[in-house]
Amino acid sequence: MKDIFDNCQFGDLKLKSRVVRTGLWQTQSIGELYDKYESMAKSGVGLIITELISVYPKDKFSEYSIRSGAPQFMVEAKRLVDIAHEHDVAIFGQIEFIQFNRGIDLNIDINDLTIDDIRQIQSDIIVAAQKLKLAGFDGIQLALGNNFFLSKFIDPYFNQRLDNYGGDTFNRMRLVLELVKVIKTNLDFHVSCKINAYDGRKGGIDKDESIEMCKLLEKVGADSLQVTKPLSPLYFTKDVSEEEELVEFSQKLIKEVDIPVILGGGFDSQKHMNDLLNKTDIEFLSMYRPFLAESDFLKS
Repeated sequence: MKDIFDNCQFGDLKLKSRVVRTGLWQTQSIGELYDKYESMAKSGVGLIITELISVYPKDKFSEYSIRSGAPQFMVEAKRLVDIAHEHDVAIFGQIEFIQFNRGIDLNIDINDLTIDDIRQIQSDIIVAAQKLKLAGFDGIQLALGNNFFLSKFIDPYFNQRLDNYGGDTFNRMRLVLELVKVIKTNLDFHVSCKINAYDGRKGGIDKDESIEMCKLLEKVGADSLQVTKPLSPLYFTKDVSEEEELVEFSQKLIKEVDIPVILGGGFDSQKHMNDLLNKTDIEFLSMYRPFLAESDFLKS
């Protein structure tokens, strides 16, 4: 019988539970954030994925997020790592952005990016990964899901480019694949990718293409995958059929790749999580809002 509090192997890491805390963005003061991390790390969580760490200072949520370019970033990042590691909890930094700004030109559309812009994005994320590594993080998560910038770049609904970074699945994934390959080649670092199981829009990514994308990510060195969807993370509690759909997708993905797969959703109880673990091949479950409401809720 699997249990959420099993000690388990997660790629190159050993976790003390199957529960992954995933982040969106934080609006607390940094002191309040430290307190929350302390409670989470003590609660029995196996892996903490940080709130969105914003790459760009003028990004949509940068005012409410930790910024990788801020003068105090390394001090804050190191403190979060120390809190997690003090309780034998692994920690990843989630790097993403919503808007790419080129100087005074704000919110550049995916289809208007120049090759220099693409190289700048890759360089900026690699620099952020280097900072995370230096701060002691166990890995980085690239947020290729929900409605962040890179999730749109890889999606045919948004990406209508006619060059080598648009068109078929491989070309739309090229920016990310190059990025993962460089990070894995140059840093001894776990790379996790959070990706949508499907888009839901006509002309967007469907489940079959999402699985092909995941296989490409594994091929260039991604160490784990987290399954999500574009809209609210509360989907499980709103409609049971959506849980079944995401579970079915995750089950299929697990058979197609040889790296850990995390299923995200609005799990409402430890019994719910354990039932799901033992009915399926799924081994890792992530959540966000329960930790927001009560950072040590796993103790209950």
